[in-house]
Amino acid sequence: MMAVWISRSLVLTLYLTTVGAASKGDYLTETPKGWWTKHITSDFYTAGRISAREIKYASEVGFRSVFAVFNHTTPGSMGDETLPTTDTIKYIATNLTDIKNFDIFPATIPAWRSLDAVRYFAKSAQKMPKPILVYCTASYSATATVLLYFLYMTQKDESFRPRFYTEDFFRTGRQHGHDYDMDENLIELVSEITGEPPVELRIVPNNKLTTWDTFWHAKFVSSKWFSSAQMMKSHIPAIEDAGYTVIVNTRRGVTSPPLQSPSQEEVTLLNIKDYTGTYKHGGRQTLSRLLQTRIDPNKPNEYISPTSRRNFEARNPGEFGDDIGYNENMENDAVKESSLSYVHIPVGKTSTQLFLDNVDVLREVSGKGPVIIHSGYGGHTAAFWALLAEGYFNCLDIDWALSHADTMGYHFASDEVKVFKEVFNSPRDGCVHKKEKKRSYFKRFMEFSFFFHLFGL
Repeated sequence: MMAVWISRSLVLTLYLTTVGAASKGDYLTETPKGWWTKHITSDFYTAGRISAREIKYASEVGFRSVFAVFNHTTPGSMGDETLPTTDTIKYIATNLTDIKNFDIFPATIPAWRSLDAVRYFAKSAQKMPKPILVYCTASYSATATVLLYFLYMTQKDESFRPRFYTEDFFRTGRQHGHDYDMDENLIELVSEITGEPPVELRIVPNNKLTTWDTFWHAKFVSSKWFSSAQMMKSHIPAIEDAGYTVIVNTRRGVTSPPLQSPSQEEVTLLNIKDYTGTYKHGGRQTLSRLLQTRIDPNKPNEYISPTSRRNFEARNPGEFGDDIGYNENMENDAVKESSLSYVHIPVGKTSTQLFLDNVDVLREVSGKGPVIIHSGYGGHTAAFWALLAEGYFNCLDIDWALSHADTMGYHFASDEVKVFKEVFNSPRDGCVHKKEKKRSYFKRFMEFSFFFHLFGL
């Protein structure tokens, strides 16, 4: 018992010194333009079917290569947003962005669940500059492709990192919301690669919201709690179709109390730097400020659209943006036209008291069904609150929260780790804290010792 406690403490200490103290943005999932990707490692990220905007965002946050699992030959959709064909995505990536490396499974490999596909990806991945974005239709196949590669290379190369085995494959899949142990063909392929016995076929899904990946942008915390960053108006129908019932918005409103001071957050703009300040230097979205904050002044106008007269974006109404920045009133109106419930909890900085003040609201909305908590700026605050909610209501601890956060692709600073500790150590119905567990173990030990002594055993 003591050894287990010491090892967990050591893990937590190492986390705080190496991860918890890191600045936001070390993972591409923490950036306003890269939040929609799934963090696997610092070199590999996955996604579902991407849009023209997203492939441009991928370039702007630093992706150097893209691998497509499927060849989409006809346009698709995410809610009301039209998604281009694979050829169009490749054209944009290799002609209009800095991503010059693009690959796809050839027609000679018809199935991604095959050893031939694993070998092909392994050969391609080792040549491609990192980081690599691997995408498919709903992130299921792309994430499996990367994890299969890890399994394969672990068997082939003793120096390969990360070392990956059967248990790691299925556990990581579950942490991303994918029940790979319900996929018989995948179970057989994993066993073929590793030489380990096939795992038992799962009958009941771990992730009860089996349609969640219709809006694959969400990050899985549990069947009840998901997180997301900036919402798009065009994605609302996809969120409904996926089976979510509630949106909890933690972005700041147009103004903030007590003085109703202007408080609009930034929106993401193509070829414009993030974190430049909504109101600084006369306003982020003024023409002079936009010209000064372009990422690449030499981008062609076609980068924005075939008919654009500028090489940068000045507004983003799709992200509920107006002439200043993000406008919460616009999102409120749009969501209320749907079947989704909407709750606004503006969060400037998360504190223990702020979370506990909203526990009753969160408990109420969770009773309606699966909840997406969303924020801006890469979804950091949303992930924080989703982890707090899941942990608080289900008697989980900080070790679970930090481990799952790392899988999701989020770091938390020391002051945020302190909030996790305080919230999880606060009184919770039906929960027994670690200190109480230790007292319980000690009490039992003393009772047994007493009886052994009493009866001379």
